Amino acid sequence: MNLLKLYLNHDNLFCPVTGHHILSSHHFEPSPATKFVYPLEGDDFEVISDDLKIIEEKVNPEGWEEEADDDDDYPKRLIRFLKAIKDVPNLIVFCITTSGMSCGPTSSTVYVGIDMNYQLR
Repeated sequence: MNLLKLYLNHDNLFCPVTGHHILSSHHFEPSPATKFVYPLEGDDFEVISDDLKIIEEKVNPEGWEEEADDDDDYPKRLIRFLKAIKDVPNLIVFCITTSGMSCGPTSSTVYVGIDMNYQLR
């Protein structure tokens, strides 16, 4: 797994494998190569593939209570998950922080994992 951090003044993302328009200000539609999508604002996966869900459930078992940490901007659940998938080959994780220029000084961050070895069928 490789992590790429992007700071953008727009929220358009196209899948580097399929060319599929994944994110925009108007819609979200995962590419077939998308392994997971985790927006920080939602604190849960919008999309996660079956193979990564097994890993996520091992590091974050059901019923596990997360300790609150007001100084931590990133959920411990996400941090544990990213550490657990660090050796997954051909996975690129985009950490995309966008600024909402039209609505004032707001920003949002989303993590998108793409299987770079996905083959169109």
